[in-house]
Amino acid sequence: MAGFSVNAHANGRTNPLAMFRNAITADAFLSAPMIADPITMFDSAPDADGAAAVVVVAGDKLPNPHQPKAQVLASAIATDTLAVHDRTNPLFFRASEQSALKAYRQANLRPADIDLFELHDAYTVFAALTLEAAGFAAPGYGWQLAANGEIGLHGRIPIATLGGLKARGNPAGASGVYQVVEVVRQLWGQAGANQVPNAKFGMAQALGGTAGTAVTHILANA
Repeated sequence: MAGFSVNAHANGRTNPLAMFRNAITADAFLSAPMIADPITMFDSAPDADGAAAVVVVAGDKLPNPHQPKAQVLASAIATDTLAVHDRTNPLFFRASEQSALKAYRQANLRPADIDLFELHDAYTVFAALTLEAAGFAAPGYGWQLAANGEIGLHGRIPIATLGGLKARGNPAGASGVYQVVEVVRQLWGQAGANQVPNAKFGMAQALGGTAGTAVTHILANA
């Protein structure tokens, strides 16, 4: 799982607003202090504060129709049992899957159409399981996207493009707004050194209660 944390910290290093801008290596990740076996210090996103806001209006109500904007193509929520041990498969995020599927249907898009994905990487394993649940990897193979470089800024499905919760910081209940703002920055071409080339469709998914709740938004460059 080292690849997910290394990727997040690499993106955070070039984001001036990130909480942690230091680079970490795979060796540093593997030797990090244990928090709760098997979760280490670099597996867990740090609590953080900050500020983010979105203004949602009907397209014909914009005071300046020529100002930059992003279109909300989909907004979907799904839930699962809160207790992980009550789930049919504790290693599959069913709420994440159902929320993503609803969003794809609303937007009339497929996983292959998404140019970047701001996922809820509160823990390293969340990134792998979310990529699987959202249709970017087969169950059990989410880790391969990190190993093959597919989640980097120039990869097949860039994630945590401005550091994610790992490097940028985890504002807990405010994560969903944080993620949407960062997707919009990408769609507007305002992500600086962390810009995903030609980003047209971006997806954000916030999780609650160990993925017992999942909220997915898909936005387009309008």
